[in-house]
Amino acid sequence: MFIVRLYDAWLSLVLVLSAEGSQRCQVEGECACLLHKSTRLSRLMEKQAEDLRTTYMSSQGDFSEMFCKLSVKEVPRAEITGYGTLERLRSVHTTLGLFRQHIAVVTEEQKNLQDSENPLLKELLEAQDQIANLDASVRRLLQTLHPNEPPEVAGPGRGPAPGPARNTFQQKIYGCAVLTNHRDFLSHVWQELKDLKLNGQTCVSRKGRSIRGARPRTS
Repeated sequence: MFIVRLYDAWLSLVLVLSAEGSQRCQVEGECACLLHKSTRLSRLMEKQAEDLRTTYMSSQGDFSEMFCKLSVKEVPRAEITGYGTLERLRSVHTTLGLFRQHIAVVTEEQKNLQDSENPLLKELLEAQDQIANLDASVRRLLQTLHPNEPPEVAGPGRGPAPGPARNTFQQKIYGCAVLTNHRDFLSHVWQELKDLKLNGQTCVSRKGRSIRGARPRTS
């Protein structure tokens, strides 16, 4: 019942964000609309990522605290790199894609470790959908701010690198590392987008003034 209420609350907030975004688009234009939507969505997702991590830990049995203190090399780092809006939003876009793919791996591994009725599995699937929504919004923001630039620079594949199968202990460590960095990364994304909103030049029309990049931050 709690999960149903949580999902209903999420759906209601998404509808509210959509309505607010439509009004903002009409008044301030597409750039401000997308930036507002992305900022609000990242804030909501940060809070849900903390809840997801808590659910994950409670589903791992004994020693879950120990699992979450160990690092894993192949997990995406919770940082935003680059200078200026183009490079930093590209970093957000690319890293969101990485986390979505790693969470998909965690989901498949947990399906073999958890009962099918465990709410963790549904929350992991919802997290992937939410990442896709935020990624799409950031991608559109990139295209609006920099229409002549590709959203990302061509490079190697973005999926988790193949490797030897993990045992149960390793899977639990990996899952917690992914969800911990996912939570921390969303916190940085929210702060980054909030800073862009506070920077009065970000969505100013190019006709009168040039777009100024966000001040580089250390994540």
